[in-house]
Amino acid sequence: MKTRSIILVVAASLFLASCGPKVSDTTVITGNLGDDAPESIYFSIKPLSFNKAVTVENGQFKVEIPKYLQGMTQLRAGKVTGNFVSDGTPLTISFNDDYSLKVVSKYPKISVQTKFDAFQKAMQDLQAQYQPQIEAAKDEATEDQLYDAFQNDVKKLCLSAVDANKDNVTAVSAIDNLRYLLNNDQMDSVLMTIDTSLAKVSTIATLSKSVAARKKTAEGQMFTDFKVKNQKLSDYVGHGKYILVDFWASWCGPCKAEMPNIKNVYEKYAGPEFDILSVAVWDKKDDTIESAKEQGIVWNQIIDAQRIPTNTYGIDGIPHIILFGPDGTIVKRDLRGDDIEAEVAKHVKPVK
Repeated sequence: MKTRSIILVVAASLFLASCGPKVSDTTVITGNLGDDAPESIYFSIKPLSFNKAVTVENGQFKVEIPKYLQGMTQLRAGKVTGNFVSDGTPLTISFNDDYSLKVVSKYPKISVQTKFDAFQKAMQDLQAQYQPQIEAAKDEATEDQLYDAFQNDVKKLCLSAVDANKDNVTAVSAIDNLRYLLNNDQMDSVLMTIDTSLAKVSTIATLSKSVAARKKTAEGQMFTDFKVKNQKLSDYVGHGKYILVDFWASWCGPCKAEMPNIKNVYEKYAGPEFDILSVAVWDKKDDTIESAKEQGIVWNQIIDAQRIPTNTYGIDGIPHIILFGPDGTIVKRDLRGDDIEAEVAKHVKPVK
């Protein structure tokens, strides 16, 4: 009798599960946009080439659109634009007081929109928790400690979000926040865990290429050449000198902040064993030329390089400063501040 009871309970559980809400291949949206709503609104899912105009009557509308979990769907209502996840559950859309979208799922337990909102709120809560403490820190050591704790909590939250959302935009957002918190091997491992449906999402595709490029151009590897018009990296690197290469742009504040450090190293070490090359990326040619004069750049330059070098070396942010050895081996990447001279001094004697 006991065995039969267990079987009946299990069967009942399966029956109840099968009758629960299911995710559909389309998303039915009911909207109430209030008295100020325009006569028509527009839905767009760019990766699906989906665009749809919907008539609004007395501030209300109803529409059925394709499900798309890997990215955001855009809603445009007059001058107001908002994004949400078309997750295959019935959604209700309205405006908050600030005219941001308020999106509520009928089935929040299985709604990707609900999960995405929860992740975004958790990230905002972490920032709200740590930012006042960091700003109030009385010394640099305390500030560094708090910032490290903040980054560690962000990492934990994002890794958990990826693990729970391997096939949807929540993972994309979490991975984007992890790009500066994980090393190449760690990011590679994370990217291998997500669903193949995310591989073509631009954020993931770009990051995957960057990780592959960084691994190919890691410390200890031979340099990878690139060409910008009539100039190549190999014109400067691999000819018997240590070469410090600074990837920068005229609009980049942190790039300009490093210029005194770079100039100091140039004046102190440039000679038979050492030289510097500045490579201007993501910038307008005329702006680069003007800023280079203002910054006192008198060493070799490659300008108007745009994304050629950064794609080659998997550089996601600038300044990015790399020291190459005499034979072209990559000695050190991502040098900043006092570490620039400290690294150069390990290999080269001052000339003055």
